[in-house]
Amino acid sequence: MYDLLGTVFSGGNNLALALAAAGSIGCTVLGWRLFHVKKLYHGIRDEQRNHRELIDNLSEGIYRSLPNGRQLSANPALVRLNGYESEAEMLQCVRDIASEWYVDPNRRTAFKELLERDGKVEDFISEIYRHKTRERIWISESARLVTDRRTGKPLYYEGSVREITETVKRLELQQMFEKLTSQLPGGLFQLMRREDGRFTVLYASRGFRRLLEYGDAPAPNDPNSLLHLIHAEDRLRYLETLRDSGLKMSSWDCEFRISGGMTGTERWLRVTASPEATKDGIVWHGFLADVSARKQSDIKIEKLAFFDPLTNLPNRRLLFERTRQQMRRCAQKGERGALLFIDLDNFKTLNDTMGHDVGDAFLKQVAERLESTVGPEDTVARIGGDEFVIVLCLAASGLAGATRNAILAANRVLSALRQEFHLGQMVHHTSASVGVLVFDGNETGPEVIMKNADMAMYQAKSAGRNGVALFDPKVLETERQRFQLLKDLRTALNGNKLELHYQPQVNATGHVVGAEALLRWNHITRGPVAPGDFVALSEQFGLAEPLGRAVIENGLEALARWKHNPRMAGLRLSINISIQSLRDIEFIDFLQKQLDEYGVEPQLLTLEMTERVLAGDQMQVTRRMKELKGLGIRLSLDDFGTGYSSISYLKKLPFDELKIDGSFITDIEKSETDRALVQTMLDMASTLGLSAVAEHVQTGQQEAFLRASGCTYFQGWHYAPAMTEEELVGFVMKRNPTSILRFPSTRQGA
Repeated sequence: MYDLLGTVFSGGNNLALALAAAGSIGCTVLGWRLFHVKKLYHGIRDEQRNHRELIDNLSEGIYRSLPNGRQLSANPALVRLNGYESEAEMLQCVRDIASEWYVDPNRRTAFKELLERDGKVEDFISEIYRHKTRERIWISESARLVTDRRTGKPLYYEGSVREITETVKRLELQQMFEKLTSQLPGGLFQLMRREDGRFTVLYASRGFRRLLEYGDAPAPNDPNSLLHLIHAEDRLRYLETLRDSGLKMSSWDCEFRISGGMTGTERWLRVTASPEATKDGIVWHGFLADVSARKQSDIKIEKLAFFDPLTNLPNRRLLFERTRQQMRRCAQKGERGALLFIDLDNFKTLNDTMGHDVGDAFLKQVAERLESTVGPEDTVARIGGDEFVIVLCLAASGLAGATRNAILAANRVLSALRQEFHLGQMVHHTSASVGVLVFDGNETGPEVIMKNADMAMYQAKSAGRNGVALFDPKVLETERQRFQLLKDLRTALNGNKLELHYQPQVNATGHVVGAEALLRWNHITRGPVAPGDFVALSEQFGLAEPLGRAVIENGLEALARWKHNPRMAGLRLSINISIQSLRDIEFIDFLQKQLDEYGVEPQLLTLEMTERVLAGDQMQVTRRMKELKGLGIRLSLDDFGTGYSSISYLKKLPFDELKIDGSFITDIEKSETDRALVQTMLDMASTLGLSAVAEHVQTGQQEAFLRASGCTYFQGWHYAPAMTEEELVGFVMKRNPTSILRFPSTRQGA
């Protein structure tokens, strides 16, 4: 090449040719250099690819993470070790390896301190969670700290992770045992079962002895001496799992409670061990850990898995399990259960117009009301946005009885949901459609029961909502008639079509001193309806309170008319009130308004309540009764003797009168026991300073005994049945030749 250049330049006459030749040579050299660089680039790229493939195919996990614990990269082995499918999924889920990866977060702190001090860490052993599945495993970790070459500032960590779970379980060398046990929060052990059946503890680490509170003292060679520490309820499972492990040569895994030791506190321990067959017997290489904290965590996790987070009711998963249990119980015992499928009417409108916060508050109140309508063995669950399910354990084994109880339960649900919902400053009214299915446990599964009940619910919704539909068509027709009767009752109540009849109450001289108001309903097509039928219907469907107010209003209107008749002006009127009325915070104001409107003297009105009313909140009952007495109204304890009333409690209540239940009066002519009971009741009334009224007096002999025993007021067919107001006026005109003295208005005046 140099000779060529010399020849070119020696021919000074051909400068252009020389320059051309020089350019050609330069291009050749540049091309050769570019080819060399390209070859070098491809070599480096191939080397990087091979390096990446090497990392990706390593069995050890390789990672890069920031000092704050955030993961930057992970090779496939580390991704698999943490239970994920891809690196992207793992990096998205892992936020802080210090709190999420290490079982003991302090291990991360120790790891960082070593790394920052020495720049690297080798074979750092820790117990971690397989991040996605939360399985506890053991790993050995090595890493180096990468810093900025100019500033020396830490940039990131690079390291490798190797799972050594099986190694930990199968420790064979004492040196490795000692090295690990000084780091572990639990304890290692070796347990041997010899050919003759005897057990021996071959090895127990310091952590093992610490968990069993032996301190530095050696653990006993005979493991049977430790059995007394295990909770009695867990001891059999402990022994059975150990025996099963030895027979099948499978892993031994058992959680149990221990108590005793120096502190005497109860803790949960978990033993995990792998059996190994040796010439002398079976040796278990195992680990003992305190899992008390995890047990508490498991309770929280179970709640998230099986319960609705908004209402704390069982979710669909737990509902199906409870339904299966109820089905098995029904099939085994020949009983029946029922499933109520409840769909809230127009919930979406509330949720969309008022906001999800109001909707959530409403659903919480619905859950509380539904739970209040069922028994302790029943299950209330939420399976969707506005769908609830109730699984009932019915007492009746026959189909008819079970169906009746299921319908009654559904009616209680509707009644509870018809009450006002107070959502902040808003008052909300709602209704529901309820599908009912009765089962005997021989159905295919919970899915079939749920589907059929859902179909029944849609029947109720198609019929106009706010009702109940039974999956059995035969029973459904009967229920439709009941709902029609309920509809007619509402119509009669709103149209004031219900009537009051009056049964007179007389004194010892036979003069009428008052009357009890009794509600009657003459149905437009069915004729007279028994009070027990429509009163019970009103209680089931939340009409007891408006029905009671209608009776009071009509009764006060009658008293207002009576005061214009000299013979009727002094009569008192007794009216029964329900527990719903007594609990109603607006009931007192309602009474005061009605008394003022009709101009009736309060002492002419007597409110009767049964002993069942007193079984509620005694403080609330006492307070409300005193408010009634503050209006000047008389109070009477009806059906006395049929319930249970503490005498000391009765002394504190402002009653004016006791009404002896007619069941005791019926047999006083032939029953010495009933005569003694009635005499005792009359003596009690006298002692407490109360008037006494005997109900259901049928004969003159009964009246004679009652009068001789101190009773001065009587009511029953011996004097007159319940009658219309016009008939009552005529009855009084015959009985009372002149106006009567006022009936005692206070307890002291009785």
